Amino acid sequence: MTIIPWPSGKSRRPVKLVVDPLPQAVLHSLVRDIPGPKNETEAGRAARFEAQLVEVLNYKPRNAGEAMLAVDCVMLRRFAKGTNRDAARPGRPPTTAAKVLRNEKQFAQLLGKLEKMLTRRQTGPQPEMDPAIYKSLGLGEFLVPDPADTDHDEAAVSAIIVPLHPAPKMLQ
Repeated sequence: MTIIPWPSGKSRRPVKLVVDPLPQAVLHSLVRDIPGPKNETEAGRAARFEAQLVEVLNYKPRNAGEAMLAVDCVMLRRFAKGTNRDAARPGRPPTTAAKVLRNEKQFAQLLGKLEKMLTRRQTGPQPEMDPAIYKSLGLGEFLVPDPADTDHDEAAVSAIIVPLHPAPKMLQ
């Protein structure tokens, strides 16, 4: 976690605030953007969201970048399962079924590579966030008070969520 003194002005005593590397709102937004079936009901959408959130959390993402990789893994697993189901559909010509099964193998290979990349990323230390980046973006308020700061018991004063990585086009 990165600790940044806030506010930077001299009007008040600076409070150390921690930038949360994976805000819950960001995680929920990423999972909510996973496409679902057509004509899905609200109850079905809520149940799918909960199940997919558990799948994403099983990858143990530490920050927004790892959460995006975990969401991609969940989506690729769904695509692979869907292509396998499509290949077994009755009345499908054998050439089309073979092509769909090749696509399923490609999704499975891509999923394996993505999971290895996520594992490699998680074995190293979590990168520290540079306060200069936030200052250059004009952001001065952060979300979580530093738990080690015993001098200050005031709650967090902001609801600004700092984007750590732009979402891929498929998630927007």
